[in-house]
Amino acid sequence: MAKKQNRKNLLKISELAQEAGVLPSTVRYYTDIDLLKVASETPGGHRLYEKDPSLAMIKKIQFLNRKGLTMEQIKTELQNSSTKKKILVIDDEPELGDLVVELGKTYYPDFEIKIVYNGFAAGRILNEYLPDLIILDLMLPGVNGFEVCQQIRSSEFLKGTKILAITGYDSIENRKKIMACGANDYLAKPMDLVTLREKINSLLEIK
Repeated sequence: MAKKQNRKNLLKISELAQEAGVLPSTVRYYTDIDLLKVASETPGGHRLYEKDPSLAMIKKIQFLNRKGLTMEQIKTELQNSSTKKKILVIDDEPELGDLVVELGKTYYPDFEIKIVYNGFAAGRILNEYLPDLIILDLMLPGVNGFEVCQQIRSSEFLKGTKILAITGYDSIENRKKIMACGANDYLAKPMDLVTLREKINSLLEIK
């Protein structure tokens, strides 16, 4: 049962439906078919949902539905996504992508890793790929990495996505700026496999 002090992060069905722009019956349906998880209940028996993950899940369901997937296909896609982590690397140089791929082969064989070499290509696939972690180089040619980070963080479909910002120009100002733009962590180049792995494990809560 949810404690009163945690109630601000929990929503009733009607509240979640209003936030997501759907009908309460839609929230109930997604819950009944096990796509939405109930976090707790009120003393009166009302279901309570965690706000951000529930909103993100509803947006993902709607996105896949607009792509023409049936509900069974959506369930399969989301179940696969929940067990298979996705990492998207956005960097114009191959070194970072190579490092992540090398880590993946050794430590994350079940992960799906995609690499794009410019911000424009990343913009086209972000909402479709729905990665769990984005490793973002701030210094992309012709693109402001800080703005890319803000766009990622403002996306309805990427609320639960972690962002690891990478830069070759390490400074206190850059660190403060990128964290203010919504990054979850920061790493300066040059980097090594051990440090990068530690960051990935921390952000994806891998023990």
